[in-house]
Amino acid sequence: MSIAVGLFVYAVVVAIVAPRVLPRLTRHGLVPHLGVVAWLTLMASVLGSWGAAVGIALADTAHSWLHADRLVVTGLHEAEVIVTGHAGLGAQAALLMVTGALAILGVVLGVRLTRLQLRMRLRSREHAEALRLTGRRVQRCAVADLVVLESEERAAYCVAGSPNVVVVTSGAVAALGESELAAVLAHEHAHLRRQHPLLLTVTRGLAATFPHLRLFTVGAREVARLLEMCADDAAVRRYGRAPLLSGLLALSGVAPAGALAASGADVVARAERLVAPRNPRLRRTRMGLLTGIGVAVMGPLLIVGTASGLLICLL
Repeated sequence: MSIAVGLFVYAVVVAIVAPRVLPRLTRHGLVPHLGVVAWLTLMASVLGSWGAAVGIALADTAHSWLHADRLVVTGLHEAEVIVTGHAGLGAQAALLMVTGALAILGVVLGVRLTRLQLRMRLRSREHAEALRLTGRRVQRCAVADLVVLESEERAAYCVAGSPNVVVVTSGAVAALGESELAAVLAHEHAHLRRQHPLLLTVTRGLAATFPHLRLFTVGAREVARLLEMCADDAAVRRYGRAPLLSGLLALSGVAPAGALAASGADVVARAERLVAPRNPRLRRTRMGLLTGIGVAVMGPLLIVGTASGLLICLL
C-alpha cells in the first residue's frame, strides 16, 4: 500500500508544480525540442503513476480482503490497520469500495480519452480529404500532397491524413517569394515528418479529458507553441533565417481548428526568437529541462524501489 500512496502523492505534486515551473523554462524557446520532451514525459509520468497507484491499491486491498489472516507490512501503519481488517470489516470494505470507484473512474476517463482521440483523428482525415477535393493539387511528395486553395487570405498549414496535406492559399502564393514559400513549406513538412499533428492530438485530448488539471491544459498550449518553434528551426537549417522570417510575417490567415499553421502560435514571439542573439540562459534552461525529464522517468522508479526495499527490510 505504501507504494500506491507514494506514487499517488508523487503524481499530485508533479501535477501541481510542473505547470508552474516548466513555462518559465520554455517561455523563450531556447531548446524547444527538449521542452516538448519534458512536457510529454511529465504528463505520461503523472498518468502512469496514478494508474499504477490505483491498480496496486486495488490489488492489495482485494488480496487482504480475501486473506485477512495474513499481515501485509506497509510503510504506513494507518493504511496497514485498515487494509488487513484490524480496523474492522466496515473500514476495510469502505477502502475497497473507494479504491474500486477510483479504478472505475480511471477506466471511464481512459475510454473517454480513447474515443476523443479517435474522433479527432477521423476529423483530421476527413478534413484532409475535403481539401484534396476542393483545392488544386500541384505537387505530391513522400511527406504530403501540396494543395493550393483559392482564397485571398495569406495562409499555409498542414493537416494529417491519408495521405497528409499541406495547404497554401492563392493569396499566400502571390505574396511570398520563391525562397519564402520554400521555407514556409519546409516548416509544414517538418510538422508532418516529425508527427507533430499526432502529438497535438494527444495533448489536446488530455486537456479536454482533464480540463481542470493545469498540467494538461497549460501543457497542451505550451507543446503547440514549442512544436511551431521546432518546425521553425527545421526550416531555418535548410533555408536560413531571412526567408522564413519574412515568410512568417507575410502570412496573416488563420488556419482551421486542429491544423498546424506557419502563422499560428505567437508568430511575433517566434520572429523575435529567430533574430535574437544567443541567450546566456541556454545552459541553465537545458539543465532545468533535463532535470524535469529525469524526475519524470526516475521519480516513480525510485518510489517503487524505495518502498519495495523498505518492505523487504521490514519482512
